[in-house]
Amino acid sequence: MSSVKVMLVVSLFIPAVRLNSDLFELECLPTVGIFAQTTTIKCVFKDISNINMVAVSLRKAEQNKTCFTEEKSRRSGEPRFRLENFKAGPSLTISNTMFSDEGKYVYRVLTNSGDKEVQLSISVEAKYKNPVTSTWPEHVTDGGPVSLYCNATDGYPEGFIHWFDRSGTNWTVNSELTKAPKDISGVKSVALSSKLAFKTINLDLAPFRCIVFNSKYEQDGDNTLEITSARSDVNEHSSGSNTTNIVAGVMVIGSLIVGLLFALLCFRKGRAKGYESGRPDEDDLENGDSSLEKPQQ
Repeated sequence: MSSVKVMLVVSLFIPAVRLNSDLFELECLPTVGIFAQTTTIKCVFKDISNINMVAVSLRKAEQNKTCFTEEKSRRSGEPRFRLENFKAGPSLTISNTMFSDEGKYVYRVLTNSGDKEVQLSISVEAKYKNPVTSTWPEHVTDGGPVSLYCNATDGYPEGFIHWFDRSGTNWTVNSELTKAPKDISGVKSVALSSKLAFKTINLDLAPFRCIVFNSKYEQDGDNTLEITSARSDVNEHSSGSNTTNIVAGVMVIGSLIVGLLFALLCFRKGRAKGYESGRPDEDDLENGDSSLEKPQQ
């Protein structure tokens, strides 16, 4: 008789738990993580206000083994995964996000009102570094040919490069974009290189601005390309040469002045020595005061 009572209680309890689990919904938004940064997977309980979590677990959809579990203060599995706040809700965080974290997951949450499973997806992107710009030739002649270059690296998935002149006119349609994908030890990236060539450049259009966009056309970085005019460069060299010539002339004149002063000083010293030795000067000879005797005839 007692065994019949136990079976009756169990049979009543199981549907009750299932019923309670239908009282709320678990929803997780699709997540885009940034490589090497912390990613937050936003998850919420719906249709319920008073609920307490007991434990959570996460596994990749194609795998049976869980990659992360947490029950209050106890965690196991991948240490980069964790609940954002155990008391606040079911949202997760991933620190130092990797490209291997991409994929579909099954997320299970056990609460005091039952348990729920939901599928969620994670994709990983990498931001492009600020682009590097250059010209060829380095010194540009107004009305002459020139190629403008813009390079951006370390971004993923592949993005885009656009060109704008000083007035905001978009010159991208005249440019050539090259994309070079890489995968080094699981770290994905696409190097972008854009070339904007002019057969005859109008330097009044400068400076040009190079803007890098990610795959969603969100701006990742930009750089302003200042073009060095060949005429300005010649003027700078001419100005430098004139300055050099002036300095050289001043140095030569200064040397001559120093030499003349030195010669005058030596002359005065020699005359002073003549007085000290008793030699007659020209005035004494003219006045007939010389002590030299004329030779007898």
